[in-house]
Order: sequence, then C-alpha cells, then structure tokens
Amino acid sequence: MKTTASIIFFILLLILAGCNTSIDQEKEETASVVEGALDSNEKAGEDAGNISFYLPFGAKIEKESPYNIIISKSSDTFILFTNPQEDKDSELLYKMAINDKESLVKHGTFKEDNRLGYYVIKELPDTEEYELTVGVGGTKVTTQSEMEDLADNAEMMMKIAASVKHN
Repeated sequence: MKTTASIIFFILLLILAGCNTSIDQEKEETASVVEGALDSNEKAGEDAGNISFYLPFGAKIEKESPYNIIISKSSDTFILFTNPQEDKDSELLYKMAINDKESLVKHGTFKEDNRLGYYVIKELPDTEEYELTVGVGGTKVTTQSEMEDLADNAEMMMKIAASVKHN
C-alpha cells in the first residue's frame, strides 16, 4: 500500500512540475507575442484624453487625462501613457524604463515600419508580481502582472499601444 501511494505521489508531482511555467519560458513567450502584436492592426475605436486607441473586449476606462488613461480588465489595472512630442520610433520611454538595472528581468526592442516596439519586465519587491511595460515610441502601457499572465497581458498591451492615434 505504501509503495502504491508513493508511486501515485511521484506521478502527481511529475504532472504538477510539467504544468508549471517558469519565468524563463514566460519571458521568451512575452518577447515573442509583443513583437507579433506590433503589427496586429487593431483599429482605434475608443476616444479618451487627446487620443484614440483600441480598447479590448471586457476592458473599460476608469479615469482619463490628456496623456494618461487608466484601464481596467477583470482585476487588472493598466496605465496607458502617451507623449505626443515623441515619435513612434523614439527610444526615450524605453531608456527611462530600463534605467533601474537591479530590478530588470528581461527587456528588448524591435523595429518595424519606422516604429520602435519595446517591452520591459521588472521584479517588484516584496511580491511575486512583475511590472510589465510595453510600448511603441512615445506611447507605453504599464501594469503589475503575475508571472503566468505576462505574455497574455503583454500581447493585449501591445495591441493597445500600437493602435494609439493622437487627436
């Protein structure tokens, strides 16, 4: 009986270990989906502040100002920031985001159609969540995310950032 229980426990342990996503896997998937979402061509159908942008299904605007839009979806909060003085290929917001080297987990850039896409993943102190920033030039979207949600959030955030049009 003890042997059977040990075997079942070992099999369950293997199954659970196989289901867990590691931060390394999630970082790579995040990088891949962000780059792919840059050319998603989502239509800017929502107006807030001084911009028009794509608002995903189930998301709603909580608060707006000319250059900051607070968006919620489920229990997550996203901050959309745009600087109309910065072009779509500007590196300013990206360089500011990677300034704190100690908390950086992964970051990267890619160019497409004269646009600079970027993502930054940072560890947050005293929590198991990460700060995720995704942007295109002078527009960025930031949130706090659990590891297993990084790639999904990053894809949605890039679709938002890539769709921004200044009014």
